[in-house]
Parts: sequence; C-alpha cells; structure tokens
Amino acid sequence: MKNLSLFASTLAVLGLTACEKTLVDDIADVGSGQVKNSVLQVRTRAGGSADEATVAYPVTVYVFAGDECRAVQTIGDEGQTLNIPLVEGTYSVYAVGGASASDYLLPDASDALSTSAIALREGHEHGDLMAASATATLVDGGTNTVTLGMTRETMLIQDVTIKKIPTAATAVSVTIAPLWQSLTIGGTYSTTNGSSTIALTRQEDGRTWQNAASAYLLPPCSQPASVSVNITIGGTTKTYTYSCSDQLEAGYKINIDGTYTEAVGVNLTGTITGATWLGERTISFEFDENGSSVSGDNNGSSNEDNGITVGDLPAVGTIYQGCYVLTNDGTTATLLSPNEVAIGMKRTDFGTTADMEDAIADRINQTAVNGISGWRLPTMTELNRMYSATDDINAAFSYEGTALTATRKYLYTDSDGNVVTRTLNQPDMAGVEDFQANAYVRPVVTITK
Repeated sequence: MKNLSLFASTLAVLGLTACEKTLVDDIADVGSGQVKNSVLQVRTRAGGSADEATVAYPVTVYVFAGDECRAVQTIGDEGQTLNIPLVEGTYSVYAVGGASASDYLLPDASDALSTSAIALREGHEHGDLMAASATATLVDGGTNTVTLGMTRETMLIQDVTIKKIPTAATAVSVTIAPLWQSLTIGGTYSTTNGSSTIALTRQEDGRTWQNAASAYLLPPCSQPASVSVNITIGGTTKTYTYSCSDQLEAGYKINIDGTYTEAVGVNLTGTITGATWLGERTISFEFDENGSSVSGDNNGSSNEDNGITVGDLPAVGTIYQGCYVLTNDGTTATLLSPNEVAIGMKRTDFGTTADMEDAIADRINQTAVNGISGWRLPTMTELNRMYSATDDINAAFSYEGTALTATRKYLYTDSDGNVVTRTLNQPDMAGVEDFQANAYVRPVVTITK
C-alpha cells in the first residue's frame, strides 16, 4: 500500500498531539487490473492561537485526474484524518475551507470541475473561506507527501460605527461594491458585480449606529471599490459614496468609523488591518452633500511625492496634525510620529530581507498617523535631530503619544539605504545591521510646501 499524506493547515506545529478520527473509502478493483492500492491521506491541523493561524472547517477536498474528479471528501475538524484510495497516477488536489454544505452549494464528484463555483445559498452569508492546491504523483511502491498551506480568500468587515446620526434617522447601512460573488474549487473567483450591505443598529445614545456582527466578504472584482453610507430619514435615503484609492484585498480586516455632520455630510475613517503576512493599511474617507472626496490614505508606502503637501509649512518644535515638526528648511518639513513600537524580532530571525522589510512596514503602519501617507524610517541626520530635541519632543507629546527614550535603540536608514540601528544618545556610533528584538521603530514623514 502506498501513502499520499496531505497536511492542510496554515502553519505546521511540531509536537502537537491529538486523538484522530479516520475516514476510509473501501479499496476496490477499478477495472483493467487497476486496484486502488494507493492512499491519499489528508490531515488538517491548526497552528497557533491567533485567528489568522487557524484552519476554517469544514475542509472539502477534491481530487482530480486531469479534468475528471475522482473523489470528494470532507474533513469536519482538526482531529480527523482522511484516507482516499487511488490508483497510481498524477492528481490535482484542491482544498476549500470554511464552506459548509448548509451555507454553500458544493459540487459533487459527478459534475465537479476545478472552475466549478462554491456558490453561496440564497439568504446565507459568507464564512471565512480558505483555499489551497497541489499536484501529486503516485508511483508504484512509493509514498508521496504533499503539504498544502491554506490561504484566506475573504476580507473581514470587523467593525462599522457611524456616530452623530440625526435622531430622526430610521435606518443606517454601509454598502461595499463591486464584489466577487463565488469562490471556485481551484481557488479562483467567479461571478462579478456583487455587493454587500451591512445593516447597522441604533445604540443606546440614540445617535450612534453600529453593526451587530462581523461579516466575511469576497474581495472586489474590480478596483477601485466603493464604500457607501446609506442614511434613511423620513422615508428618504441619502447615500454618501467613497471610491477607495487603495485596494481592498482578501486577508484584511476592515474597521470603519464615521461621524455625520449636517453641514458636511459624513466623515469616515477606515482602518484595514491585515493578517500578519499582509501588513496594515489605513484609509481616510470624507463624504459630503455634493459627493465624495479623499481626505487621505495611508498604506505604509510612499505616495507620488513621498509625503503630503501643505500651503504653509509648520514651524519646528510645534505639533502639526498630532505630529512633532522635526525640521523645516522652507520648502519641506519632517514630521515625527507620536508613536513607536519595538520591532519584536532579531535581524537574524528574518529569513530574507523582504521578510524584514515587511515587518518594518507593518510596524510603521502601527505607528503612523491617520490621514498622512509616506511614513518611513528616519535617516541618521533625522535621528540625531531626534536626540538633540528629545526633551522638547517629550514635552510636546506630554498630552499624547509615547515618550522618546534617549537610551533606547532605534532603527534608521543609513546613507547606503541599509536598515541599521543605534542607541539614540550615541550620535557618533556606527549603525549596526544585526539589530535585536528590542530595537524600536519611530517613523517620520516629509511634507512639501
């Protein structure tokens, strides 16, 4: 007997033990002397305690030989092991997680194609859909082990809060469009131009409206996506629509916080927080009675001019949009974030430079200020300026923000573009590339006149 082992999980865990239930198809002669004497073995395991590190059950496994579906089996929980007898040959294996038969129309083996849709049943809502695929070849007398990493195919609308709604309002909702409507067995999307409307509930203060539960949605089928706020007063519904300048993508958590004013309409700020492997983005929205416009968006990378533009640059030592003005040369000014956070990992813990850059981008996003884009690590000159102005900075941030610590190590970018670190109060110290987990990120941004 030959074994093909498939571990469907987002993260392999060594030393994890569990009682396992086994599902086995009967071994049978399939004709022409071919016997199902090989076994496709599927185990699903959850890695870690975070939401992003779990497998969404049930997991439906489809096994194809060419275009023909040879088997469909479902794993109900992480304690099950699935064994599927097969003849030797090459197979495409697809796994779809989080799609229960009660919520979705699941193709069976008789009519399944890799392009078949996992369609949502009418009146039901999407779950935390995940997908994975691999190709495996079974040879006589051999064992083939395949590992599948499940990837999240939905985005999560986690929290929607709209404040200061007029007391006369009878309904408030948020609509996101255009969305994909279905996921296929092969992990692609199908059916365009869907939309999802999330109804909000009036809170105790009478003027705040909030969603009652989170909602999983498939990502937009085209960009830019639109986010609309619908407010019903006296039988008339007004809609304020924002066209997102940043992409909404699968794998991100989205929080929308808005405030209504009668003169302006609705001002919204939204935070899109990604799973750890995707980073974090912040998007700001502004809605008014004449339409919608962008007040700014921040995705942790530079925009066209690597900053924002203001008419009159703020003076050094003042607070501008919640940030300390570090420098001003008459045409540009550098703002220092009121926030900082430890990198949390040693340089040698990162497998590649790209992994390190992703982690730094994530920390920058955590410490960025809403409505301002282009945040980055400081240069050595800017780090020296931070040290010389430490007392002034901390005095300016006395009412908010995190104190700058002169004896703390901070990451910065050297003249060659390398990410290095040094203690803030050692301006003559050469930057060290092999930073430790306790090195801190305190970003800056350049604005122009």
